Amino acid sequence: MTARVAKLPGLMPKLRAATADSEKAVLRIAVTATDQQLIVSSMNSTASRPKKSPSSKAHKAGTLRCAVRSPQRRSTSRRRELRTWRASLPTALERDTLLMPAAIAASVVQEAERFLKAQLADDFAERLAARAHQLYLRHKHFHQGLNGPGNRGRDNLYMFMRHWTAGWLKRERNPLYKKLPREYAQGRRLPPPISQSA
Repeated sequence: MTARVAKLPGLMPKLRAATADSEKAVLRIAVTATDQQLIVSSMNSTASRPKKSPSSKAHKAGTLRCAVRSPQRRSTSRRRELRTWRASLPTALERDTLLMPAAIAASVVQEAERFLKAQLADDFAERLAARAHQLYLRHKHFHQGLNGPGNRGRDNLYMFMRHWTAGWLKRERNPLYKKLPREYAQGRRLPPPISQSA
């Protein structure tokens, strides 16, 4: 490797002094080949870097134990914080499922308003959320449906709220109900509104 390193400085002055284009091309190829050989040989070198002294790797016995225990302490404190936060939620439905019925109800109302291009009653979302809270406490089937695995509980709550919205629109604002697709009363999502371009 040292012979190659010594060869490189000797080639550079020759490259600068060369006058003919053919000479310059040959010398450029020689310089790049030498550079590449240096890179490859340094990567394949068996000589390793000097190792650190053993004292830099030494750990005190107490330090090692603390490093092992600290993640456990953090995870238990996080679990305790989560339990405290969960217990502070106002209703059983929110504590058990971590679903926010008010937010889902607002989303369902907004979806219906966009599709129908009409304003629904101001308290419509509140009524949907109140109905979800009421049924969660009283009906076993509804309770089990919202406590399903993964996103099933959230999807079931959306389905129920769409169903209730269709029923209330049928009773209170029948002309708007007739504009809804039949699947909406079964709890399916509304298709995006069709834009009218003229």
